[in-house]
Amino acid sequence: RAAGFGRPHLAAPAPRAGALERPRGALAAMAQVTFIARAMDGLILVETADHSSQVPPQQKQQAKQLLRKLMNMPPRCTVEGAGAHVFHYNMVDGVCYMALFDKSYPKNLAFAFLEDIKRLFQEELKREFGTGSVDYRSHIETIEKPYYFIKFDRQITKAKAEYRDPTSSKALQRLNDNLTEASSIMRANIDEIFKRGESLESVGRKATDLRDESKKFKSMTGKLSFATMMQKYGVPAVIGLVFVLIVSFKFWKG
Repeated sequence: RAAGFGRPHLAAPAPRAGALERPRGALAAMAQVTFIARAMDGLILVETADHSSQVPPQQKQQAKQLLRKLMNMPPRCTVEGAGAHVFHYNMVDGVCYMALFDKSYPKNLAFAFLEDIKRLFQEELKREFGTGSVDYRSHIETIEKPYYFIKFDRQITKAKAEYRDPTSSKALQRLNDNLTEASSIMRANIDEIFKRGESLESVGRKATDLRDESKKFKSMTGKLSFATMMQKYGVPAVIGLVFVLIVSFKFWKG
């Protein structure tokens, strides 16, 4: 062997044709925090965070603000504006299922996960309130304390394990079973939603103020009308009353 020449370099074997590589960061791209909340006011029924990733407190606060403003939003939507993450939500029968995903996570798979959570939660409602002709929505609307279904977070954690790797056979099977078309799901910006919510709240406050002012005006108008009537008919009425009393007194005396 000639001097200066080392062991020949062996090239790494090329991947098999058709092999599917796991995308980098796929394990951290799954739903980092998942919420189930009441749609009419955003009351959180259960919240589950992925402890393998640290969700900034600001984004959790954004999520809670968003849940309170979804009543007039479309039933399914992707909400952008959370940095490198995105909110996906699905509202069904007065309940909102929402999770924070990495933007690289497949959108169809994210909604398939939310669909699974909805199915599991509906089974939980049956266990909690019974089966048959039960109006689960009315039961949910009477809940007063948040995190009423906190024990359900175990089922969410279990479901997340099947979606953690988007290239796994279980995840792909869920994707095939789910008929949600990503192109048909609306997109929105979180800042626009917050501004719209502030505008609606401002309009609501102005409407309330206007009703209060209207009530005050009606009350004041009634008082003024009574005062005007007294000024116009008060003196003649008093004179007439005195005259009637004098005549009555003389009549009974005589």
